[in-house]
Amino acid sequence: MTEQLPRLCGLTGVQGLMAVLSIDDVAGERSPGRLLRRINALLKSRIQGRFVDPDLNAVQWIASELVHDGVVTNAGELARSIDFTTGTTTRLIDGLEGSGFVLRDHNAIDRRVVRLILTPAGEAKYAQKAPVMVEGWNELLADFETEEVHEMIRLLTKLLRAMELSAAHRGIIASRKA
Repeated sequence: MTEQLPRLCGLTGVQGLMAVLSIDDVAGERSPGRLLRRINALLKSRIQGRFVDPDLNAVQWIASELVHDGVVTNAGELARSIDFTTGTTTRLIDGLEGSGFVLRDHNAIDRRVVRLILTPAGEAKYAQKAPVMVEGWNELLADFETEEVHEMIRLLTKLLRAMELSAAHRGIIASRKA
């Protein structure tokens, strides 16, 4: 994996970059950065618009999903995953805990280690809202072939890994301080 890092990060030879895109390829409407930012903004708006629940807002549901799926196990991982400051993440977890959806499980040996766990009520709320979220994705992807959806996910995953490796290679820390 270490030997793949320069290639995955786009670093080759003295020039430092692989020639994959030209300036014209990243101009205007075709800019990968602009496309990703626009998709992210529209996705946030869509999720918030579809998510009407007096007990759990869209951000809390996303946090619950990440805990449920095992993507995150603690506050630091959650903060990095949703790009929140640690202070904002603490308030988010406080709200989930106050609603009875999440527990902070302190490690018996090292009390500094705190694992996030969905409560039965949190699991039930997650299960109640998951179909709404899946339905939203299915509506968006209705004109895609199944293979295209799988390819899109594969490519987005590959892009994410390359960006994470590039950040690690450059010593960039992907977390924020409160």
